[in-house]
Amino acid sequence: MPAALSDLHRIGIKVPCTDTTFPVRELVPLFHRWIQTNAIPGHLLVDVADYDHVPEGPGILLVAHEGNLGMDLIGGTLGLLYYRKQPLDGDLAARLRACAEVALHACRLLEQEKSLGGRLRFNAGVLEIFANDRLRAPNEPATYEAFQPALDGLLHTLYGDAKCTIAKPSDTRSRFGVTVTGPAATVDQLLARLG
Repeated sequence: MPAALSDLHRIGIKVPCTDTTFPVRELVPLFHRWIQTNAIPGHLLVDVADYDHVPEGPGILLVAHEGNLGMDLIGGTLGLLYYRKQPLDGDLAARLRACAEVALHACRLLEQEKSLGGRLRFNAGVLEIFANDRLRAPNEPATYEAFQPALDGLLHTLYGDAKCTIAKPSDTRSRFGVTVTGPAATVDQLLARLG
């Protein structure tokens, strides 16, 4: 693996919602409660920012020292986004797995939140995975080739031997990333497989 990818830590994973009309502002008090209760293991939760007024923007953002979580609207798709900011231990495969685990844990918390009454659900059969580091992960074929073994390992853990479709951005000016469409799955199923 190229040295640049071996140092990649700024990884994002987005899990889309099944209801694209969910009013994300309802999450502001819930995210404040998450800060008070330390709801995300291994993260120092700091603040909540409301960007819901920005069309196709970051929505409601829960800021942590290690990474940000939020209900993201970028690209016109509402979903839970986890974006890692600080270094993680392990190789790229271990870091991808750790980021997926945080994102799916947050999805589970939202799905189980009593105050939401089961209105917020996630389509765990689709994942957007990206690198927010153009120096270490330029959007070019060589990056994808180097990234693919770690990605394949994660997808095998999450979806077993099921065939997954992987789409890459067509615009080379976009940041490096993939959209994975696998078999239908629930958040709980994927978390159990990450075990």
